[in-house]
Amino acid sequence: MRDKDQGASKESRQSGRFKPVTIADMNHRSNLSLRAEATRPFYVMELLARAAAREPVYGPSISMVVGEPDFPPPAPVIRAAQQVLELGDIHYTHALGMPELRQAIAADYLRRDGLSVEMNRIAITSGASGALLLVMAAILNPGDEVLIPDPSYPCNREFVSAMGGVVRTIAVDASTDFQPTVAAVEQAWGPRTRALLVASPGNPTGTLLGPQQAQLLAGAVRRLGGLMIIDEIYQRLVFDGSPRSLLTLGEDIISVNSFSKTFSMTGWRLGWLVAPAEIVAAIERLSQNLYISPASLSQRAALAAFDPESLEIAETYRQRFKAQGSYLLAELQRLGFGLPAAPHGAFYGYCDVSGLTDDSYQFCLDLCDRAGVLMTPGRDFGDHQPKRYVRVSYTKPLTVLQEGIDRINRFLNKG
Repeated sequence: MRDKDQGASKESRQSGRFKPVTIADMNHRSNLSLRAEATRPFYVMELLARAAAREPVYGPSISMVVGEPDFPPPAPVIRAAQQVLELGDIHYTHALGMPELRQAIAADYLRRDGLSVEMNRIAITSGASGALLLVMAAILNPGDEVLIPDPSYPCNREFVSAMGGVVRTIAVDASTDFQPTVAAVEQAWGPRTRALLVASPGNPTGTLLGPQQAQLLAGAVRRLGGLMIIDEIYQRLVFDGSPRSLLTLGEDIISVNSFSKTFSMTGWRLGWLVAPAEIVAAIERLSQNLYISPASLSQRAALAAFDPESLEIAETYRQRFKAQGSYLLAELQRLGFGLPAAPHGAFYGYCDVSGLTDDSYQFCLDLCDRAGVLMTPGRDFGDHQPKRYVRVSYTKPLTVLQEGIDRINRFLNKG
């Protein structure tokens, strides 16, 4: 979870939407930019604040909100970081990242996906967020549009807006596994549309973009003269099988990835992207000017993430996420939560609570206050039917999730 601007008014937080800010409005506001004023907060931050306030009296809450693995990084990664610190050789690297790490990523694509990816198509970035910001900076002119599914990860909207782009959302639902269709993309595409941004597995749903549907989408975007950007940060956390990266769709695909989720390295802030060489060349110039280079210590440690021992540890994490998800989602359904589209990966379930409440946000507030269980309201992920849904995360151990289920059961039975 990444913190957002918490300066929004109480009225705007309660409405679930932000009123567009005009120049005239600025005469009555602080010296903040239009961009800062228009940036939506994470509504779940209010839940976290409420939970913190109740804990001195009622004890710890059970969190099902944060999209962060509850495991440590693999031991080889820790050892590598310690060795680098002892040597003290921590300096700037190339703007696109250490050549050794880019080579290791290329080798992993070859090993896992049978893909030959040239180094001039790989850039190391400050997390997947940094990758998406750089991509948007490289491809967008002011007013250019990016199509994004609704619901989807909320920061994606802000990456586009921060670079002067305009977000056009495509409403998606369980009938298509919360993934966009070719027909919906073609209908939403306009003269200023530059790209389609999708995620597989997705956040908040954990659903996959199947190979056939992905191929159809990629073909449609090509015909329309745009770019297809795919967030694949959970691609190595698919529960069954080992689906290949959607980079297999062609060398014009832009794929964003990260060490955060697979290797439990969220705080190391390290990711990468694969894109056409022309775009990576532009990203190199942008990186040089915007932040010089990714963090050297994180890069050197991440080299060890591709060691056999690290990959074996990461596989145990994947299996534990699968087991934790199987337990939690089955128990929630038993308690009346709907699961209209079963997740295939990541560590989320997007649950329909319309049978329990007519306002998922208020439901989350009440669940926090009265049971000490935290879930993310649907309004954090978009404007399409947000009151129906909550997102649950199952990164915590089974014993913690079991306690959470007991609390939810008591909460629901008390009415």
